Amino acid sequence: MTFNPVFAPVVLVVIAVALIAVRMVALYRVLVRTGSGRYRRVVLRWCGLTLAVLLLVFAAARPGIDLAGGSADQPNRTTAAEPNLNVFFVVDRSVNSRVEDYGDHQSRMSGIRSDIDALIGEYRRARFAVISFASKATLDWPLSDDAWSLASMVHGMSSYTVAAPDAMYQADASAARDILGEQLKSAADLFPGSASLVFYFGAGDGGSRVTRASFDPPHNAIAGGAVLGYGTPTGGPIPQGWVNGTKVYQTDPATGAELTSVLDEQELKSVAGALKVPYFHRDSGQGIAAVLPAVDAPGVTSDDAGSLRASKLIERRELYWVFTVLSTVLLLTEIVLTIREFRLNRMARQDVSR
Repeated sequence: MTFNPVFAPVVLVVIAVALIAVRMVALYRVLVRTGSGRYRRVVLRWCGLTLAVLLLVFAAARPGIDLAGGSADQPNRTTAAEPNLNVFFVVDRSVNSRVEDYGDHQSRMSGIRSDIDALIGEYRRARFAVISFASKATLDWPLSDDAWSLASMVHGMSSYTVAAPDAMYQADASAARDILGEQLKSAADLFPGSASLVFYFGAGDGGSRVTRASFDPPHNAIAGGAVLGYGTPTGGPIPQGWVNGTKVYQTDPATGAELTSVLDEQELKSVAGALKVPYFHRDSGQGIAAVLPAVDAPGVTSDDAGSLRASKLIERRELYWVFTVLSTVLLLTEIVLTIREFRLNRMARQDVSR
């Protein structure tokens, strides 16, 4: 069994000791007011409630089992050699991501979601951040190691639902330039010795009419990553919504002609060059392994690095839920007993008043 605590181990120990001290004081005060014939019942209930809170503390240590095995290209993976990684997802959520020219008439966003989900699975113990953009960029998910919650957020990710009629013309493939630079610098300051990966997802915003500024990340801030492109050169219309059961598409606000969004690989390759990462065109059914970078993980020797695929971490079976379930059962039992005791005392008082 291994542990991956949500707080520093010393913090969990301090919390556990403090809880035990508080519970001991509570036990003393209860025993002072309890008749000698009820000591056993009181102590048992005290033990149950104390165990419940300690189980929650233990669950916060995130116990689990590292599953043996792994792929043939990872023969020497060990927990000690896990890289200290920050993974940044830069996601195009403009109207261009609505176009249904990915796979079997699926939206480009469906491909983006699928690949982000796969990358989260590859870097299970990394820290993640999500930067979304259209004409401007926002930090949707600050750097965090809560991969489970991030996966839930990604499953519901879509293109921005509110968009101006000329949204395609205002989309900016480099809108995340400043926020990404700030986040990379912040990650280096907060986590010394860490490596940062950047994965950019988009279609290049080929119909844009804005003047674009190229990405200019801090020197040596990006250890690897990839630019992933979605869609086809012929492109497709941009879905706007449904009217009376019929799907309608965005039109040019000036001419009324139906807008077509195409994949701009030239722009995506330009972004890849600025970030110093490779470009990959993505389509339905492709595995994620091909886009994974080789990373020099901090703390790993050159001999180990040759046999490590830094993108892969040991699969882990989390066990914290077992302890939270046990704690819940104990807490519910205490609640039931407390309610029962309250009702009995109330009935006794009513009998006395009669």
